[in-house]
Amino acid sequence: MSTTSTSTPKPLHQEPEPIPTSKPHPSPLKAFLNQEIRADLLLETQLLILTFLTGIQDASTWLDYTCFASNQTGNTIFLALSLASSSSLSPPPPTSPSPSPDQPPPYSFPNITTSLTLFITATLTFGQLGNHLGPHRRSWLLLSNLLQTIPVLAALALQLYYPITRDGPAARAVIGCLAFSSGGQVAMARALGMTEITTAMATAALVDVGIDARLWRARNRGRNRRLAFLGCLVLGCLVGAVLRRVGRGVPLLVCVVGKGGVFVGVLFNRGVDGEEGKEKEKDKGEV
Repeated sequence: MSTTSTSTPKPLHQEPEPIPTSKPHPSPLKAFLNQEIRADLLLETQLLILTFLTGIQDASTWLDYTCFASNQTGNTIFLALSLASSSSLSPPPPTSPSPSPDQPPPYSFPNITTSLTLFITATLTFGQLGNHLGPHRRSWLLLSNLLQTIPVLAALALQLYYPITRDGPAARAVIGCLAFSSGGQVAMARALGMTEITTAMATAALVDVGIDARLWRARNRGRNRRLAFLGCLVLGCLVGAVLRRVGRGVPLLVCVVGKGGVFVGVLFNRGVDGEEGKEKEKDKGEV
């Protein structure tokens, strides 16, 4: 007895098997620009340089325009004092001598409002752009530093072209440029996660040093960063006051050169590859 084997007929229209494809590798330049940089000593140094330049900038702007480009805590206090002194709810005491009409007030209300407005605008702009592009990416840090340097260069050109006076459109234009640059700088620095070096605000660093439970330990990177930040800020203010006496626009010229140097330095920051590497690069403040 013979048996016959039956086979399943193949369908007339069989779908072809998909051909495996490999994702194209990004170009070396694109990979370099998209690389996230390490939170190492080089990045600390770059942020400390920006802190030093902030001190130079704020010292010169206070002496020239009686307002700050970066220290918005001081500007906020002066703004409140200006509003209080101009309010009819708080008239001056009758025994106080009336100010001379030729004597300007100790701070400029238009300059302070310009600085605050442009600083807040820059923090919002740079902060959201950084969130979208990646706050740790080399490409964003390069772009951010470039966009911070251009307004300082514009402020320098204004100071060289127009006489430096405390009030007026030229003064407000200089203050606006510097405040916008400072807001972008602080937004960039804060997003990097190295919170000990904000490049601008000293009050938080002073408090953090005082409440540090590991203050007296030999190995305390967070404390060392805060002290270095405060030292660079104070030194920058001293240097800024001296440079202002050297010549018109000299403090801002130094700021432009310094910011340009930080921009170039970002090209040499080492990158972090992979999630494992990122975890190793997290600073725990123990060294």
